[in-house]
Amino acid sequence: MTHSYWLDSAVHFSSSDFTSVKSFDVIIVGAGIAGLSTAYWLEKENPSIKIAIVDRAGLGRGASGRNAGFVTCGSAEHFSKLEKQFGLSQAIQIWKFSDANRELLKAEIIQGDSALVDFSQTGSCTVAASESDWQRYHRLSQTMLVAGLDVELIDEKYLSDRYGVRNFLGAIQYKNDGEIHPVKLLGLLKSKLRQTKFIFDSNVTELKRASHSWIVSTSKDTLSADKVIFCLNGYSDAVLPELKELVKPQRGQVIVTEPLKKFVQGPCYLTKHLCYFRQLPTGELLIGGFRNHDIEAENTKQDEVTPKIQAALKEFAHSYFQNTSGVKINYQWSGVMGFTSDGQMMIGEHPSQKGVYLMAGCSGHGMGLSFHAALTLVNNIKGKNVPAHLDIQRFRAQLL
Repeated sequence: MTHSYWLDSAVHFSSSDFTSVKSFDVIIVGAGIAGLSTAYWLEKENPSIKIAIVDRAGLGRGASGRNAGFVTCGSAEHFSKLEKQFGLSQAIQIWKFSDANRELLKAEIIQGDSALVDFSQTGSCTVAASESDWQRYHRLSQTMLVAGLDVELIDEKYLSDRYGVRNFLGAIQYKNDGEIHPVKLLGLLKSKLRQTKFIFDSNVTELKRASHSWIVSTSKDTLSADKVIFCLNGYSDAVLPELKELVKPQRGQVIVTEPLKKFVQGPCYLTKHLCYFRQLPTGELLIGGFRNHDIEAENTKQDEVTPKIQAALKEFAHSYFQNTSGVKINYQWSGVMGFTSDGQMMIGEHPSQKGVYLMAGCSGHGMGLSFHAALTLVNNIKGKNVPAHLDIQRFRAQLL
């Protein structure tokens, strides 16, 4: 198993809570950003609710502790794809859902203490990899501006000075995006939970109905609850095999260098290589992506790094920046994401299992979606509708 920089540089929160209680109001399976966010909103709605979060490993041991720490709406290229797929009006709403995710995190969790989680609202950029991309980005930036999104075109010099990359014509910069330490965020979220018990190193082996409750069998114990919420993303089919074709795993690989002098302003995307990078507050350069170099091999749940993609990441680190030739690589890791067929999350009650709820299919945008998505799920439990593009009911036929 690979080990991320985030898990090494934050206080570990992987000890289980002692509890003799076996019956809960809600059992959440998955101790990542989705699971903890769901518990947060449930407790805010009902401060006396009894919740158990069960995880096969510990806090942030899945994708939530293995990502890049981008609190972004995605690349400008992502917006372009949304427009083609859903139309401009819907693309704007999807983009603004992520905007709201960041603002909710700031208001509810960070609360002005940005240093606790290394949060910085830096803006982000999407680099034009060719002359044709640069001309297309001129048109795309106008579309985004007319849509009310706070973007600007930045030229080659700005890109070199503020993001450190060279030999590109320019980029689209979105001014509101940010970056964070994902495991420190999980720790802060956990500290705000009062009625939630954590049961770690406990693999869920079976889910079955018994009278008016659900029985969750784990490798350690048997628990029961009125409602069970699965927040497993790329691992969703482990207990619910019907999700195998609906939420498909895909591995992403990351490297982190030795500390360098600060030269990268904020998160940056180079979508030609499905590449992204940022510089950490302590100077390390983080680079991820290049899975399109070996896409079939990356369609896996296997947590390991591979020579082909690691070589591409290292070559990018050594060649695309100023003064990084020969820089030492201190960390190499991978994480498993979950993708739906339309690239949008599935949120809501399982169509054939009343009281079982799902939040999965973050499709590479877990940090930018999950806190708001968890609120959407809790509102759905209360009877409110889920936005159509996120509603699990669009997969109803496959889940019955």
